[in-house]
Amino acid sequence: MRLLSVTAVGVVLVAAGLVAPAAGQATALGDGKVVVRPGLARPGQRAELTVHGCPDGQRGRSATSPAFAGRVSLDGTGDRAAGTAGVRRDARDGTYPIRVRCGLRTLHGQFRVTTRPAWPVVLRPSGTNL
Repeated sequence: MRLLSVTAVGVVLVAAGLVAPAAGQATALGDGKVVVRPGLARPGQRAELTVHGCPDGQRGRSATSPAFAGRVSLDGTGDRAAGTAGVRRDARDGTYPIRVRCGLRTLHGQFRVTTRPAWPVVLRPSGTNL
């Protein structure tokens, strides 16, 4: 009986390990130009933005979102700009739009915020029977 319980817990942990990286690294794409990692962020976490098609030398390269703690300045060379956004600590679960200003162009993307734990609770507290 004990072996069966340990096996069941092991299967759940392996399954969760295979699913979690895919969910946590979802790419947020609007029109194919804005990428956010992780695509599934938690309140208070930092998110890395990469914008393709935003050439160096454009004035006012920045990104905004209702979920960001503030305006994000974008730096970079060539056709790629990047920056780091802080997700607001009071952000709620949901999908949020991202608006990127790149000179006179405006690009759009989106990403998700979750307040749920990254790993499901699969082990019972000690002292309980499985």
